Amino acid sequence: MVDVLAESRDRGIRSAGGSSQEPDRAVAAADVRDPPIEDVWSRTQPKYQIRALVLLLFNLVLFCGLCVFTHWLHRATPFDFSPASYFSPARFWAADSPNLNDFILEPISVLQTPIHAVVLGLLVASIVAVPIVVSILYRFASALPFLAAVFVFAHMPWMAFTLAGSCVLASVKPFRLRFRFAAALLAMLPVLLYLYLATRGGTEHLGAASPIEKLLLAAPWVLAILAACAMLGLVLSISRMVDYRPGGVAPVVAIMFATPVVLFHARVGVDELEYRVIESRYGPRSETFEPVRSAEPGLRRMLARIVVDNELYGKHREQLLRTLGGENGPARRLVRGHLQSEFLADRERAYAACDRFIANHPTSRYVPNVLYIQAGVLDTRLDVRGLYRLDPQRMLYSGFPHVQSETVWLTLLRNYPDSPLALAATVRLAEIQLRRGETDAALRNLRTGLRLRSVQSQPATRPARLLSQAAALSSLGFQPAPFLLEARRLIELIVANRDDPVYGNEPLRRLASLDPHRVRYGEQLLRAIKRYQDSSLADNLLARWILSEPDASRRFELLEAFIHRFPDSDALPEVLFRFADLEIQTIGVRDAARRASGVSRLREIAARFPDSCWSDQARERLALLDVAPAQAAARP
Repeated sequence: MVDVLAESRDRGIRSAGGSSQEPDRAVAAADVRDPPIEDVWSRTQPKYQIRALVLLLFNLVLFCGLCVFTHWLHRATPFDFSPASYFSPARFWAADSPNLNDFILEPISVLQTPIHAVVLGLLVASIVAVPIVVSILYRFASALPFLAAVFVFAHMPWMAFTLAGSCVLASVKPFRLRFRFAAALLAMLPVLLYLYLATRGGTEHLGAASPIEKLLLAAPWVLAILAACAMLGLVLSISRMVDYRPGGVAPVVAIMFATPVVLFHARVGVDELEYRVIESRYGPRSETFEPVRSAEPGLRRMLARIVVDNELYGKHREQLLRTLGGENGPARRLVRGHLQSEFLADRERAYAACDRFIANHPTSRYVPNVLYIQAGVLDTRLDVRGLYRLDPQRMLYSGFPHVQSETVWLTLLRNYPDSPLALAATVRLAEIQLRRGETDAALRNLRTGLRLRSVQSQPATRPARLLSQAAALSSLGFQPAPFLLEARRLIELIVANRDDPVYGNEPLRRLASLDPHRVRYGEQLLRAIKRYQDSSLADNLLARWILSEPDASRRFELLEAFIHRFPDSDALPEVLFRFADLEIQTIGVRDAARRASGVSRLREIAARFPDSCWSDQARERLALLDVAPAQAAARP
């Protein structure tokens, strides 16, 4: 401040013509013309005013970009000006209101990508610090456009209101303090309250989180507070050093904007965000392809065309639902067509999203995951049997691969044979090849999958680090066990029944072509049994028909008859396992003797068929029942 007064006095003396005879009047005149410089606008010369305005607008544009970047990180879309995008976060009292914890868990989770916690911390720090420092250096009115940017572009209405209070505390009398950094720290108090209230709850499903996970969940907000204070102190110090000249303030503020953006692109990546969106929207555990969902909303929309009055619909709902009783009833066809069109539209969007990801990020570590999702989407179909109920349901399944997915599965297997997902590719390709009668090719693929899986099962030696990214498969929910079971089951089926003396491999091709989720699957099996009744596969066809029986009691009787009729069948291990399963979980609920018989039968499977996949299943079931397998002595 002494330097400022001295500079003002010298300018005053020079403007008085350099006369030393009237110094008092010169100093007084200087004090009137050049008041002490307290902020950027204190310099009234046109060049400083224009420079300050231009640089302020430049910083505002950058800040708007930062807010757009914030919304893009959270919603995977840069712009959304719909009223719901503002009303939803503003309704903090609603149970489904967005929470700041959602910001660190979706779409990119800091638990999966820890370095993202640093990005979010610096991002929130910049959003907090910039309006406060602008209100101090450029006065409160200049901070209003920055607050509007937080509201409009970042879609954070309560953050904008909080920062408005912070700016008032920092720059408006009587709250303003002469010590600028103290004023900035005072302005952080509303922000602390906001972060506390906006992060309460929302992570109940993480109640059993490890200490490291809890640290990662808290890290963005702790870092945001510390980084914001550091940014405020740095900018205010530099501003004081350059005597509040705008040219020395704006670049420092611009660096604050750039740091989280550069760090995100350098250490996290756009592919991380786009993949997480694909995984959450179209992955195996996504809501879009949820296996079972009520068809009531679709039914209501369809019937609304006939019954417009909701009250009338409520009164006659049961009667309208009963009109679905006939397979070819008009209401059933209407709802089925609507559900089918909705499902196909979802599948088309998912396929296109996966295609765009692979084209934009061909070297991403998530390409195998995206190929797996894309192939799974193509394999997913609508099970119309779900509509044959009084409470119709939209049921999806993906266990019967579609021929359209063959190219995607083949790409996954050829380009990423070391990925655990290659196992799924080998099984799906083998199922498609078996339907075409390519028995040898199917068998080679299945054995390749088992061999790859045995190599991939070797324990990893790389130690985990705090900020290291989780494995690419960690959040996909991929379970190799069902594919391993299916691979081994198909291998055993092919080896035992290939090259029939009369029919060749035609019975295998026919069985592989039957979709178990079709309405007339049982009838198709009966026709196949009649057609190939003297083939080596006849007992397997009969076993599949028995297992398709929906009534548990009837299925139990048929399985018991099969065991006595075909004691040497290659299908016997599976039949025994299914029979034991019924004895334990269905019949044995009311009959302790039957339950004990089921346990004994599992032991028999483990001892009698040691090389069968169903022997492993029996051991696992015994372990779940906490019953000793007791087959070690009986095993050769």
